[in-house]
Amino acid sequence: MICVSLIILIGGYTRISDSGLSITEWKPISGVLFPITQVAWLEEFAKYKLIDEFKLINNTMTLNEFKHIYFWEWFHRFFARFIGLVFIIPLFFLLMKNKVVRLDLPYIVSIGFLGMLQAIIGWYMVKSGLVDRVDVSQYRLSFHLITAFLILGLTLTFYVKKKTLESSIFISKEEKNESKYFLILLVLIFIQIFYGAYVSGTDSGLLYNTWPNYNSNLIPSNIFSENPLISNFFENGDFIIFFHRTFAALISLVILLINYRVFNNFFLKNYRRTVVIINILFLIQMCLGILMTYQNIPWHLALLHQGNSILIYAMLVYTCSVAVFAQAKSD
Repeated sequence: MICVSLIILIGGYTRISDSGLSITEWKPISGVLFPITQVAWLEEFAKYKLIDEFKLINNTMTLNEFKHIYFWEWFHRFFARFIGLVFIIPLFFLLMKNKVVRLDLPYIVSIGFLGMLQAIIGWYMVKSGLVDRVDVSQYRLSFHLITAFLILGLTLTFYVKKKTLESSIFISKEEKNESKYFLILLVLIFIQIFYGAYVSGTDSGLLYNTWPNYNSNLIPSNIFSENPLISNFFENGDFIIFFHRTFAALISLVILLINYRVFNNFFLKNYRRTVVIINILFLIQMCLGILMTYQNIPWHLALLHQGNSILIYAMLVYTCSVAVFAQAKSD
């Protein structure tokens, strides 16, 4: 879980620093090697000079500047390989010693499959920015990001399942029923994270450095400029940032509803600490989003924003998973 969270943040910085297109080939084995000699560096730089990002945006880039962006893309891929080893090596020894529980296989196979799929998606994403573009496709970027969160969520659910069943944790019927509201909130947060990739992929967050209005307007004037209408959801920067902010307001209303229900029901008192933590994390998330808006998305605030979204997501996955497996154990 820690490794998956870290690679999400590393990937976030790779995106923010515009490093993602610095390596123009996918070499699953030999790609682990880092250029050391001057000849190797000049070779990699020559490959980068062939793509449109260099020709149209970075044509004055020096070799030393290239080394910086190359490192982050290489490190992102290297860490992904490291996670693969962290998954495969312990699994191999557990299989050899026949210590893998049959009921755990669906989780293990799913996590492994998503991990392999993520590598393919990552290259599929990079390829979209190598020809006739100066950036990767926001569609493929969102696919790459949300797959990482699926892996994180599934890994955490698997962990909670094992711990909850081993510890024989029980929850009340009222708490079990209430968990559906946390599940609704989890789904909304998942959608917001997914859509955040479109904000990043289209640079929509840079369009307005005012909040809550949009350069003195309550609603951006061009939110329906694309045709067909559905295209505005994914390609119109004005609509994308408007929807992202508005959806955050919807999430805040759901959190208020959960607060009301939990703090007005004595039988839900065990959820109160969880709700307080969610409140704090969401307030931090909103403050970071507003600060980013006013400061034109500095990298450190963007990473904090993404890191805090991981905490909110993980908190909700944990809460929902405990409710599911504690109930299953108590039957």
